[in-house]
Amino acid sequence: MTTRPNCPKCGKEMTLGPKAQSGKQRWECVSYVGGRTYCYSTTNSKATHMTDKQGNRAKRPIVFKRPLRPDTKTYIITAAVNATPVHQDFWGCLQTARKALDAELLVVPIRYKNPTSRWEGSQRNDEVWASEVQPYLYNARLGLNRNLVLLGDIKTQPTASDPLSGFESITGSESAIIAHTKLQLKSVATPSNKMAKLITTTGACTVANYSDTKAGKKGEFHHALAAIIVEVDGKTFHMRTVNYDKKTGSFTDLETRYKPSRAVRAPRPLALVMGDTHVDFIDPAVEVATDEIVAMLEPETLVFHDLLDGYSANPHHFGNPFNLIAKRKTGADDVKAEVLRAIDFVKAKTPANAKAVIVPSNHDDFLRRWVINTDWRMDPTNASFYLATALAMVSQTKLGKGGTEYPSPFPYWFGTQLTDTKKFRCLHGDESFVLGGIELSLHGDRGPNGSRGSAKNLRRIGVRTVIGHSHSPAIEEGCYQVGTSTRLKLEYNGGPSSWLNTHCLVHADGKRQLIHIINGKWRLQ
Repeated sequence: MTTRPNCPKCGKEMTLGPKAQSGKQRWECVSYVGGRTYCYSTTNSKATHMTDKQGNRAKRPIVFKRPLRPDTKTYIITAAVNATPVHQDFWGCLQTARKALDAELLVVPIRYKNPTSRWEGSQRNDEVWASEVQPYLYNARLGLNRNLVLLGDIKTQPTASDPLSGFESITGSESAIIAHTKLQLKSVATPSNKMAKLITTTGACTVANYSDTKAGKKGEFHHALAAIIVEVDGKTFHMRTVNYDKKTGSFTDLETRYKPSRAVRAPRPLALVMGDTHVDFIDPAVEVATDEIVAMLEPETLVFHDLLDGYSANPHHFGNPFNLIAKRKTGADDVKAEVLRAIDFVKAKTPANAKAVIVPSNHDDFLRRWVINTDWRMDPTNASFYLATALAMVSQTKLGKGGTEYPSPFPYWFGTQLTDTKKFRCLHGDESFVLGGIELSLHGDRGPNGSRGSAKNLRRIGVRTVIGHSHSPAIEEGCYQVGTSTRLKLEYNGGPSSWLNTHCLVHADGKRQLIHIINGKWRLQ
């Protein structure tokens, strides 16, 4: 059966016209303006190549596809720009990781026309890629398992500022990897019976090679020598980004640092920034997985977001008698008990050789809002704790140069229970906390100039950050966002959800790596 080609102008299927004296037929497209026809040189109606009326032969796309080992559990995926050299040291690190992990290395070829390139091949826009990557090129669509697809057949311009835009639904409910030189990751909401889908770019193994235009310079600034490591475990997958560090000439994945010559044990991470804790609603499986991560990687600092859930003092419950009934029946209306549980949790989870930092968060701030809006005379369960808290706030209230200043009560109670300020630190207000050149004090609920915070509006504040708050992991330029440590379905996130259990490692070289905990697992066991 003859396959109908598509018109190169309008994209619609063409039909066979009448036979010429030579016995050959022409493929015709009457949809195209003017009824213009395009000719396939045919024998017995089998197309071999396409030409236009002037006899110019159409260019067929080059397909790089090779058989992959059916037993492969680990993939390393990156991108390569045409007519551009690989970064030799990063390429050596990728080869070290490929051998150490027994992984399939997939390099997705992408194109960019750069008239100011130092390499002549790029000026001609040749479909030629560096000799090192040619054995590993792959530009077909590939299902890595039932829930993850490599969209190797899609080429996105390296200068695209939002390379994942429009791809949220292209693979249905399956997560997707798209080749691009800029790192970006989104969590896409799915129905409650399915895990939220991840879509991510890869980074590249070739050096930065951009034009001297505005778009080119922006592309150069965001060019990432990076790759995606994918571990497949049946229907489950574990996906992590690795970033090359020029100072150490290596990249780090979990506990291993990969150099061009060898793989070594990585230094202790500077920090583990955990998905929002919400102690009373933490998922037990996530808690166990987090304990494993801390024990294996030994981060120097544990960073907690939304440590306190504040359910006992939740301002969103005001006026709802059913919330009050449920809390009264279970003792969940005791504010002091909840505060002490959160503090005890930090004390229990922080190893002797580590420190703990609590980031000011909107749920921790529920305690302040409770003091302001509650009449203690109507709440005998909490009257004593309320009055003690209010007194502490009153004693530190003053009129400053910018207006009224008064303390948040959660850090106050934290300080009364954990007096070792070198080991346990509860940040105040806009207090800064920086490790490895990364600002870790922002929760993500507050954005620039009093706006609501998000990874989008915090990505360009001039410093690299790790934030929480939305419960949905993301990478947006300089901003990484963690997910949540809670169960993925709580009373206030009905409908499709993008929540995921995701932490962020800050490695010793200052590079960040998101770790997704899926069904209680955080790596291929």
